[in-house]
Amino acid sequence: MANLTQSVHIKREELLAKASKVLTLIGTPDDLALSVAESLVKAQERGHTSHGIMRLTEYVEFVKTGQVVPSALPRLTSERGAVINVDGQWGWGQVACKFAVDLVVERALKFGIASVAINSCNHIGRLGEYVEMVSERSLVALMFCNSGPNVAAFGGKTRLFGTNPFAAAIPSIGGDIVIDFATAGTAEGKLRVAHSNGDQVPIGLVITKDGEPTSDPGAFYEGGALIPFGGHKGYCLSLLIDLLGGALSGIHPAMNSSYNLGNGTVLIAMDPDFFTGREKFNQDVSEAKKRIKESPAIDLDSPILLPGEVEENAKRKNQELVEIPAKNWELIMELEKSLALNLSVRESRKQNC
Repeated sequence: MANLTQSVHIKREELLAKASKVLTLIGTPDDLALSVAESLVKAQERGHTSHGIMRLTEYVEFVKTGQVVPSALPRLTSERGAVINVDGQWGWGQVACKFAVDLVVERALKFGIASVAINSCNHIGRLGEYVEMVSERSLVALMFCNSGPNVAAFGGKTRLFGTNPFAAAIPSIGGDIVIDFATAGTAEGKLRVAHSNGDQVPIGLVITKDGEPTSDPGAFYEGGALIPFGGHKGYCLSLLIDLLGGALSGIHPAMNSSYNLGNGTVLIAMDPDFFTGREKFNQDVSEAKKRIKESPAIDLDSPILLPGEVEENAKRKNQELVEIPAKNWELIMELEKSLALNLSVRESRKQNC
């Protein structure tokens, strides 16, 4: 096996084909497999290993346990003016979100503002992808979702909240501003990467099952919990997302007895043309960006970056070859071989019956 922290560089087309193949081997139709794989590769090439192809091992288990129905398609369940509800039908969360994006963009262009909530929705991956899809159509996007309980309340030690990410995208000349962060001190996927690599994490992200601060990411997987970022402020934001994401979507807040699993997702799109007008909006955003970029940095070797620039820099770096931890790549190749073998055995048995 490769060193835990060693990386390999894979052609994007190969990475996409490999991820798609794994998904089709567990019963995902080709078009849906490509859509999910594209989301995983986009996260990988933007430097978010935690939401990249390492998720395939987890996704295979989701299908095996029946959590994901790989061939399910999302559907529009209700529409009242600019408010839309979508049923993900427990298919792939990425497919449901892309379906919802198209619907909310269409209504926002018509009404000036529109919102969509997604019920029966599995893991949706990186929220930044979907708000970018909205801002690429010159609309402002706000998005959040709740998830399974992994985070303690401020001052507590019991898992009550999800990591509850929030994302926003603001269209702008010269590059959109894209904000995307978990309201926990870290996303669980990033903790998983650190644990897999044998790394320690900063104090202030994880507590043990007894509520003690620790730098060991393994403590989380031994009954500990993540804690909100920013103390009581992150706790309040996480609560907001859990209540609204869970209650508006119908998936329920993560701490409620009625919550089962999934991401209660809400996406809001706004057209600046219906507010101050697109030209004034663009002028304001451009001036603000310019002033931020021109402000003096504390460290001259570390210029001030706008949200989304880190991901864009990583994407440019990974344009031809995508960097991926060697261990993850080996696991995916082994996973594909194992699934292909199991499929071959099942087909052989059918022929012999």
